[in-house]
Amino acid sequence: MKSLGFVFKIVVVGDGAVGKTSLIKQWTEGTFRTDYILTIGSNFAVKSLNIEDKPIKLQIWDLAGQPHFSDVRVLFYKGAMGTMYVFDVSRTESYENVVKWYDELRNICGDIPRVLLANKVDLNDQRKVTTEKGDALAERLGGVPYFETSAKTGQQVHECFQKIAQMVYDWAKKKQSL
Repeated sequence: MKSLGFVFKIVVVGDGAVGKTSLIKQWTEGTFRTDYILTIGSNFAVKSLNIEDKPIKLQIWDLAGQPHFSDVRVLFYKGAMGTMYVFDVSRTESYENVVKWYDELRNICGDIPRVLLANKVDLNDQRKVTTEKGDALAERLGGVPYFETSAKTGQQVHECFQKIAQMVYDWAKKKQSL
């Protein structure tokens, strides 16, 4: 009998304008837009892939990063099986705020699989957060996988989504003996 597959909810969090929507669009559609459109509340995208010859569907929830959406945001954390924390390498504050995002999400979802993304690395001349600082933050978050991404060029975008998908699959497999 053929497996029906699995659906895993992944939440993508970080300050506003760090490129969450752009990363998701780059991975799901292979597109990038230069005009910024504010996410109101949340959006989600779906993409299917195979892991260990099993069909996996990722529901990727793009959550608004602005502080005034914090009350709404927590509702969307329910059922999350993985997290992608995103910061903008040209904005130190977005890097510093990742720990707040981590605490907020961990309080609601517990210790679920997570990765850290330093986005907008194509803006090298505007870069304020070094690779070393990114590595240090990844260690602070529990030794999570760290990716330096560019939603614009596609650098490391496929790899980071593949990694979180594999991590969530492995985590679910341990919990439920898939």
